[in-house]
Amino acid sequence: MYSKEIFIKDSNGLHTRVSAMLVNKASLIKSKYNVNLYVQKKPYTDWLGISMLALLSLRVQVNESILIGCKENNENGRQATQELINYIEKYINESSPLMNQIDAFIEESKIANDQILENVPIGVLVIDLDNNIISINEYALNLIEKSYNEVIGKNVNEIIPTSELPQIMESKVRQFGQIQHVNNKITMANRSPIFTNNKVIGAVSVFQDVSELVGMKELNEKLNKILETSSDIICFVDEYGKISYVNPAYRKHFANASENILGKSIFTISPQGYRVKAYKNRKKIENVLHTKEGIDIITTIDPLFIDGEFKGVISTSKPVNEIREILNQLRKSEEELNYYKEELIRHTTLKSSFKDIIGASRSLKDILYMCDKASNSTSTVLIRGESGTGKELIAKAIHSNSDRKNNAFVRVNCAAIPENLLESELFGYEKGAFTGAIKSKPGKFAIADKGTIFLDEIGDMPVSMQVKLLRVLQEREIESLGGLQPQKIDVRVIAATNKNLEEMIKDGTFREDLYYRLNVLSLSLPALRKRKEDIGLLVEHFISKLNSKLGKDIKGMDNQCLILLQEYSWPGNIRELENIIERAMNLCDGDFITSNDLPSYLNKISSSSKSLINLVGNEILPFEEYEKQIIQLAMEKYKSFNKAGKALGLTHRTVSLKCKKYEISIEN
Repeated sequence: MYSKEIFIKDSNGLHTRVSAMLVNKASLIKSKYNVNLYVQKKPYTDWLGISMLALLSLRVQVNESILIGCKENNENGRQATQELINYIEKYINESSPLMNQIDAFIEESKIANDQILENVPIGVLVIDLDNNIISINEYALNLIEKSYNEVIGKNVNEIIPTSELPQIMESKVRQFGQIQHVNNKITMANRSPIFTNNKVIGAVSVFQDVSELVGMKELNEKLNKILETSSDIICFVDEYGKISYVNPAYRKHFANASENILGKSIFTISPQGYRVKAYKNRKKIENVLHTKEGIDIITTIDPLFIDGEFKGVISTSKPVNEIREILNQLRKSEEELNYYKEELIRHTTLKSSFKDIIGASRSLKDILYMCDKASNSTSTVLIRGESGTGKELIAKAIHSNSDRKNNAFVRVNCAAIPENLLESELFGYEKGAFTGAIKSKPGKFAIADKGTIFLDEIGDMPVSMQVKLLRVLQEREIESLGGLQPQKIDVRVIAATNKNLEEMIKDGTFREDLYYRLNVLSLSLPALRKRKEDIGLLVEHFISKLNSKLGKDIKGMDNQCLILLQEYSWPGNIRELENIIERAMNLCDGDFITSNDLPSYLNKISSSSKSLINLVGNEILPFEEYEKQIIQLAMEKYKSFNKAGKALGLTHRTVSLKCKKYEISIEN
């Protein structure tokens, strides 16, 4: 960058005639040196300034200085700058009485033209070859709600993001009667390139707020009111692929994405998005389900044509949770109930997949391998594991990676539903089936037809219901309360429990035949204490997840905290870990969670860990828990029943039986 200062001595400053002379001279210099010259007025900034075409807008007076410069700090740049400086000294700063008379006449004409432009009830805006604003009248300034000094010399798209004047200069084609959104106002714009000697030197736009046009004000107010009060998320994209309007609902739901979005190209913001697809294909995309900024939405995108000419696209979206609220109000008849079922199936989305299951331990990888096999099958799956190990997450992952992923995933907690209501909840009922049944209601199995039903806490299902569930699994049909005939269904069943079903069979509290029907594909989820190498990854995941929920910016956890978490036995497994992380994040005042933010019983573990007996919350664990830990440690160290038995003073058979009892498996 190279620049040089010069004082203007002409008594009238840089007026119309001398500005024209300098613009012409700068053009000749550019042809000679291939250098663009720029000018700026005090106070000087660290940027070059504006193009020579905008010289008059600086309103430089006598004895004021200007800075002439160029981007090229080389021999050509310095010679070009000096040549224009010499020209000013010779032809501008030495004025004659005759020139003063001519200037007075020119200035009178200019003043008259300026007054005309300032008083016409339309906006006028002119840019130069660098897309910088070199002229703008009062109407346009009022429309964009900015002052002259705020916009002059600035890039037009910084001031009016929806401006298409740069494209007009590129295409060299005039536009008439174009709709343009300016500062949340709808305007009618005419645009044209500016030529001199068949060469484009800028562009001009003339525009007017349509609300001021006769007969349009009421229509414009109604349109604005519709867009502003609509709960739908609305976005307009013009024929150039630039976003020209988003309504308040869009800004409300997507605060981050909507910031400074006007004028941005959809090919830059979301090149793989549905708006780009509709823009390219010129075809309607209807009711697509996707996620934006963590919000599940359903979107329809329509191409816009006026007199057969493509004018862009409009996208209309609605959050899925709002749709669900609407659907909950439509349960007035059987027809409405069927509609609710179809919409639930169509709009329910599952975020779970194998990639969402956090961990790198061998035991977890083995489970995920089995999950992948299960997702390619329609057989019944039984998921076993302690409370909080992620049984529902695994069930959702199997479903969302199966051929049924586009159909319903219905969860039923068998322990949470009273015994007298469980049958109607699972199989539904007909109108009049019992007192209070004023309308028919489909059961969970009917809703899950062609999809998956997840029977959580299956070990808590009453024996009377186990018989009916067994029949459903055998016959693949259900019979609602008060129904006249069975209904065939196609449902994939995934069950889960944290209970010992084999012991329940011996006790007579769980049917053996149902057990074998459920236990086709069996998955045993490892407890967190058996996969402690995954704790670090889980902590990172929960911190990232909870930062947005809690409005925090926690960077991580210090090493002492991680050591404490590794030493804990985790009776509540992953669910307990997430709760502890959330508690710690609420208490944390810094960037990293420290041991002071953890519950007190975790801090006590470190001091008591050298003891043979580990206390949890000052409470002694059951004897079997300590026995299990001892067997686990021995097997991890010696890798064989015989060696572990010798170390513990037990027979190898006893150690083998204990490992089977506590589901301890050690890799060779």
